[in-house]
Amino acid sequence: MNSSIFNFNFALRTIRRGRRPTGLLMAAALIVLVEVLLALHPRPEYKDLVRHRLYSPAVAPDIAESIVQWQVAHATLVNEQQDLLLLGDSACLNGLLAVELMERTGLKTWNLGTFGFTYTTGHADILELFIERNGPPRFLIYYTSYYPLARDRGTRAVRSWLGRLQQWLAPAERTSHLLPSLRYRRELRDSIWALGREEIGYAGLDVPRGKFGSDNEVRRELWENRGSFPRGAEEVFPEDRFEDGISWNPRFHPDCEGGLRRIAKTAREYSFPVIILFSPLPEAANSKAVRRQVADLEANLERVFARYPGVSLYQPFLRFYPDDHCIDMRHLTFAGTKRQTEEIARWIRDHWLGEGGGEGEAS
Repeated sequence: MNSSIFNFNFALRTIRRGRRPTGLLMAAALIVLVEVLLALHPRPEYKDLVRHRLYSPAVAPDIAESIVQWQVAHATLVNEQQDLLLLGDSACLNGLLAVELMERTGLKTWNLGTFGFTYTTGHADILELFIERNGPPRFLIYYTSYYPLARDRGTRAVRSWLGRLQQWLAPAERTSHLLPSLRYRRELRDSIWALGREEIGYAGLDVPRGKFGSDNEVRRELWENRGSFPRGAEEVFPEDRFEDGISWNPRFHPDCEGGLRRIAKTAREYSFPVIILFSPLPEAANSKAVRRQVADLEANLERVFARYPGVSLYQPFLRFYPDDHCIDMRHLTFAGTKRQTEEIARWIRDHWLGEGGGEGEAS
């Protein structure tokens, strides 16, 4: 108590004598100077998504972080307009082979697939980013499973990942922070972490992660495969994975409509056609209940895209593949991916490239 009174009286006497806490004023002046310099510092036209990454420099990224990081960063590095873009969730990421589609159709192709939890909104963001950097495609396939159609934006995974993605992609001038140091805190963090070096020392980029490999390996594989990330041809899945029956009841959620309409509006703005491709289901799921549920998803998609004649649903919308072609209700084995790639290549040649009639059509 006496000590507190003494300190207060000392401070009061100091102020009355006209003295100022010089160190405090110098610190405040330095902070103001830094903020002014940051405000005046010219910003590059585009954010460098390789230097300033989705994940922290201090922690090794997990496989989902690596895939989102490099799918999005590569969209800014292709530096070449594509004829065909593939867009969607993890069904798209692993269910179509961009290199093989290119070989079978002659169309320059790139796969922008990420995950269901980046949501239709994030998919629209990625499409717009690609077009901004490389120009619009001639054709777009939006390939999705039920996941982003049946989840709401409040789902924890969707809320978390969509927030991270949009914060990462947002130009600093679009953020609402009062101080420049807050608007540019990611760049400041990364620059401090670099300790003056040209490159930022991200941790754990060469650490193996089982069957998926390290961040650097995933980065290289995605680039070489033009964005596709299929399951390995030698990968084995339990033969009895569908024997216990399938409990499945996705319901279309209206939250996804905003992202879907943005994709359709972008296509209309740049005059390229879109087909909506729904992921094949295993034969084990072929039941009246599943057919009814998928019919409801299809009807809602027809409603959403009714005002956009350039957007069509691939038909048959509901397709069943042999059980050994499916990992689960969203993803295909390598054999399933090969089969679907061949099927879609034929459809593209027959319908978009006008080489004659074939199986599958758009409605």
